[in-house]
Amino acid sequence: MKKAIWILTPALVFAIVSPGFSTSFKVYPGAKLEAVYEAKQSGTGPTATRSPKVIVFTTNDLFENVVAFYRGIAREYRVPGMGRNPVKLPSGQELKEAYFILDGASDLSTSEHWIKIQRPYLDQGNPGGPFYGKNEKARDVTAIIEEDKRTYH
Repeated sequence: MKKAIWILTPALVFAIVSPGFSTSFKVYPGAKLEAVYEAKQSGTGPTATRSPKVIVFTTNDLFENVVAFYRGIAREYRVPGMGRNPVKLPSGQELKEAYFILDGASDLSTSEHWIKIQRPYLDQGNPGGPFYGKNEKARDVTAIIEEDKRTYH
């Protein structure tokens, strides 16, 4: 009995503690670096803040394959209400999106490290802005968009 407790205790502790640990970002195999966005620092000294760093990778692989890869290493986050009415682009193509939280946060608004998988990739030049305008260029690739705020406080 004591032997079983010695074996099960570390496993139980790991199972309880590990969900709060941050998962490091892994680039999808074969994905290519598309762009890096980093806003300049505002303010000086202890009040200095910077916007998050956003890194975009793209791949020709199917959206579903990329999502399956990240389901194996990160926690998927379902945006409330998303998916009920699929978003159709002017071309008629459906926009597919999935989100994964890489830290212990409960949602995207409190997360400091998360990724968005998107197909087609709407190249908007400004990852923080809305995508619904007519000027965005929809490219038939799957995008992996990493947002990292961890070192920007």
